[in-house]
Amino acid sequence: IKHYKENVVYAGGELLKEQGKLLHYKVLGEFAIAGEDAGQFRVEGNGDLNLNLLGDSVRLDVNAYVKNLNPTFFYRHFHSKHYWWDHSNLSKIMRTRVEGQLNFNRLGTTVRAGVENIKNYTYLANTSVPTTNSNGDILSFKNNAAVKQYSGNIQVFTAMLQQKLKYGIFHLDGEVVYQKSSEQTILPLPELSAYGNLYLQTTLVKNVLKASLGADVRYFTKYYAPDYSPVIGQFYLQNPQNKIAIGGCPMVNVYANLHWKRTRIFLMMYNIN
Repeated sequence: IKHYKENVVYAGGELLKEQGKLLHYKVLGEFAIAGEDAGQFRVEGNGDLNLNLLGDSVRLDVNAYVKNLNPTFFYRHFHSKHYWWDHSNLSKIMRTRVEGQLNFNRLGTTVRAGVENIKNYTYLANTSVPTTNSNGDILSFKNNAAVKQYSGNIQVFTAMLQQKLKYGIFHLDGEVVYQKSSEQTILPLPELSAYGNLYLQTTLVKNVLKASLGADVRYFTKYYAPDYSPVIGQFYLQNPQNKIAIGGCPMVNVYANLHWKRTRIFLMMYNIN
């Protein structure tokens, strides 16, 4: 049995502006000056600018951060009956991200875009070993997982469009997200994800019964989604010898949401298609 004790001393500060209507910002920085994570630092900032444009209130949000972080304890040390590893040579993970978002209140439109660069990306890999028969066919796998680190740079680009429409009792909420990872084998992402919700919202009996009736749909393009390891309760990459792509098929649900005084009744049929 091994015992570990780690301590870290940080120094940091915060600069912010919360008053006023036009501009707000917040910048937080901290640096590990001693201990196991010495040299680790993070600088995070966000701000918003509020304007009136053609009679509509427009809000611009900007978020950014630079982080140089030591991999967490269980990436460096993990001892159990099934999985066991010790990594004392993992490099610090450098992450740099910039993101901007525009909100048009009257139009019900939100646009967001961001880009992130990750160096020394640390992840869990499925290192299960296959067992085969005399013909070389895979019969099963001896389960295993391992911590790995990619020493290069990974870029992730994200763009999102969100729209809310309303006409009388008819409502339509939609969202489309585009993502692109420069290393799909290490950081897999569906390139396109979409969500739509079409519903009627009305009062059937004044001050007594309110109802929402509609259907929603979810969709994402095919990709090699992470597998799940019940041994550690974490997601890890799929085994390269047994990869399965999921997605490419919409999932549609229909529902009824009734609110009668102090009682709510919700009915849904899942995946009707």
